[in-house]
Amino acid sequence: MSYRVLHYNWAAYFQKPAPGGGVSVYCKNLIDFTTQKDNWHVTFLYSGTDYSYFNKRPHIKSIRNQNHPHVPTFSLVNSPIIAPSHFAFDDPLGNVKQPALEKCFQEFLDTQAPFSIIHFHNLEGITANCLKIAKESGAKVVFSLHNYWAVCPQVNLWRLEQSHCDNNLDGRACLACLPIPPNSERELAMRRLEFLGNSLDLNERSLPLNLLKKLVTIFYKIQRPLVVQTRSPLLKTLELEGSNLPQQAEAYQFRRQEIVSLINRYVDVALSVSDRTAAIYQHYGVDPVRLSTQYIGSKATQFPVPPHNPVIYSPGQPFRCVYMGVPRKDKGFYFLLEELRCLSAAELSTLELVVASKIADRTELDLAMQQRGPLLSLAQSLHRLIYHPGYSHENLPKILDGIHLGIVPPLWEDNLPQVTFELLACRVPVLCSNRGGAQEFVRHPAFIFDPGKKGDFQQKLSTIRENPHLLTEFWQEARTVRSLEQHFQELIEVYAGCGN
Repeated sequence: MSYRVLHYNWAAYFQKPAPGGGVSVYCKNLIDFTTQKDNWHVTFLYSGTDYSYFNKRPHIKSIRNQNHPHVPTFSLVNSPIIAPSHFAFDDPLGNVKQPALEKCFQEFLDTQAPFSIIHFHNLEGITANCLKIAKESGAKVVFSLHNYWAVCPQVNLWRLEQSHCDNNLDGRACLACLPIPPNSERELAMRRLEFLGNSLDLNERSLPLNLLKKLVTIFYKIQRPLVVQTRSPLLKTLELEGSNLPQQAEAYQFRRQEIVSLINRYVDVALSVSDRTAAIYQHYGVDPVRLSTQYIGSKATQFPVPPHNPVIYSPGQPFRCVYMGVPRKDKGFYFLLEELRCLSAAELSTLELVVASKIADRTELDLAMQQRGPLLSLAQSLHRLIYHPGYSHENLPKILDGIHLGIVPPLWEDNLPQVTFELLACRVPVLCSNRGGAQEFVRHPAFIFDPGKKGDFQQKLSTIRENPHLLTEFWQEARTVRSLEQHFQELIEVYAGCGN
């Protein structure tokens, strides 16, 4: 059977550095596989990142794809929905419907040969109403639930960058959920400069382009405080009627309800990356008939297993733990530091902590600077602290060689942290939180802790150290990581069966 598939993602996976995190990596890997198969014709579309100075209406532009030159690749330029989603947080109704954008998307589908499958890897950068347009084109519609965008404009059900959100209070909790509103005007100006530079084949590091970017940055640093001073309603007498306040809250509630309704009407298969993700979407009203859990494949299965793994541990030896990935609050990095500080001096003196993280986000950099003193203080109590400024797949086996335990401690309902796959593939047992999908691969109860239960992490860590046989028993329960090839074959079955 022949397949003509359109993949949509807000980020251009082929750019360097590629935006979009793990979903972009997934799209690249998936397209790598499909383009090597007979009877597969793949097209890629992205939106919400490219903006032009001159023709400011939404339009489609053909783009050169360095990774896959023979894959027709297109950008929906000047989308009224800026991606990623936090730039469109204040426009909940626009997340559902934007006539000018949808007309552009419709025209794009009309000018292409009919697609048999349209696979949305997210809906950031376009609107949920595009699901309806895709379905009415005659294609089978697949929507991968890599995050919680459909029910949360913040994407990760993470309130005020502080705690898990399990109740949006009919939209009222959404009103002030972003503690620092994004500067969308500055972001648009920078993206127009970058798009102009790309159109003129200017190198990203070219002097004229960088000079213009610096001028824009300086302008908005000066302009934004002035705007706040002149526009802030809190600088003048203010009276609010309670009856007027719920209107914006209702827009956020409508956003959630309408997007769920569009999924139920127009999506053939909503692919969940974990059972926990599926359960959350079902809780918010997605028809369970549409939901299907499919654990994605990972390149980690191709890693060479480090020579000393799995490691045999004897009490009294230094116990080696590792934290990998983004050092964010929602990922549990600062939770981990606080929990380790609560251990006894004797436990800390025989604990080695390896951290492999690269801090790029300004907010996280500020937090990290605040934590620098306590981290160094903790380091003095540890047997050893080793810090790697990020990691690549090439050096991962070396970093993980001789590690007794990987720690994956998300505080949000992390759909399925990819670091879990990397640790398991390198034969490192994992201690994870009960938030999100990592627990579905760990499965052994001794290795799953509740971050909301005081002392539970410390108790689980101490129990593992005192009972080394658990590190061996772990592998009797742990789920095997799927290869990309296995995942791809399962996806073919989904494509073939959806809509029947």
